[in-house]
Amino acid sequence: MKSVVVTKYGSPDNLKIEELPTPTAGPGEVCIRVSKAGINFADILSRMGLYPGAPKPPFTPGMEVSGTIHEIGPDVKEYKIGDRVVGSGSNGGYSTHIVSKVEGVFKIPDNISFDVAAAFPAVYLTSYLMIIHPGALQKNESILIHGVAGGIGLASIELAKIAGAKTIFGTCSPEKHDFVRERGVLPVDRNDFLAEIMDWTDNKGVDLVLDPIGGENLMKSYRCLGSGGRVCSFGISDMAPGKKKSSWHRFKSWLTFPKFDPLKMMVSNRGVFGIHLGRWKNLDTLNKARKDLMKWIEEDRIHPHVDQVFHYEKASEAHHYIQDRKNIGKVLLDFD
Repeated sequence: MKSVVVTKYGSPDNLKIEELPTPTAGPGEVCIRVSKAGINFADILSRMGLYPGAPKPPFTPGMEVSGTIHEIGPDVKEYKIGDRVVGSGSNGGYSTHIVSKVEGVFKIPDNISFDVAAAFPAVYLTSYLMIIHPGALQKNESILIHGVAGGIGLASIELAKIAGAKTIFGTCSPEKHDFVRERGVLPVDRNDFLAEIMDWTDNKGVDLVLDPIGGENLMKSYRCLGSGGRVCSFGISDMAPGKKKSSWHRFKSWLTFPKFDPLKMMVSNRGVFGIHLGRWKNLDTLNKARKDLMKWIEEDRIHPHVDQVFHYEKASEAHHYIQDRKNIGKVLLDFD
């Protein structure tokens, strides 16, 4: 099989195409012939050696794929060869074939394209956990979404509307403001968002903030909260301002990471929680999320937005594209 391999930590140019043995499905597993693979910022951090639990090179990144069942394990009854599916896991998706545990796979209807399906699992499941449960955004509450024009950002807009959000604020590059306005978002300045949020809300703050940046930005997000508000931390992009691993910047970011005082959180009725989809253990919650999300797709309530599809041989170009902040929505790799 063909795989996109991280040969060493560092820049996108360290992604190389290699011929590897096609994996075999074991008990409780299926092998998927990949059509499309989604690119997530976690893949970029893994490539740079900054993602928690990232493998040591050489390894193949990729957390989500769409395709067809190529082979089933000896005890697998839920699927048959040829079934159209999406699969999610920790790594290995940038390949023509990937083995996945059955609990990380689910069928997709014939009317949903492989492009849409590959743009769906990681971003919408993460957004679901942050907004629906356990994030628990309530009707008429307000939300601030950092990186609102990215894959998770656009998914979060739709789920915030389903939850009944009264006001959706978002940060993104100025050239993307018109795009997110058309989707019902009030864009705020990426650097001065705290002052703008307080101005918009008459100093009341917002109820939920989604922060994939970390560092000083996370504390500013916390200060945006009103009484009863909560911040969800789901990324550390502040540690990856460039395209190469920088130990100095990583150390500097660690020094500026906020330290939250439990007593102050208690008396202000504000909180902080984190979401890491790859380490989420409650399968019942994930299964309910998948069912809800698939139902909402079929009801035309959510619309995974694909920005660009790159042939897998241009994986390094795709990573450059995302790190240059050119994308609006999801970027995919094509393995057909």
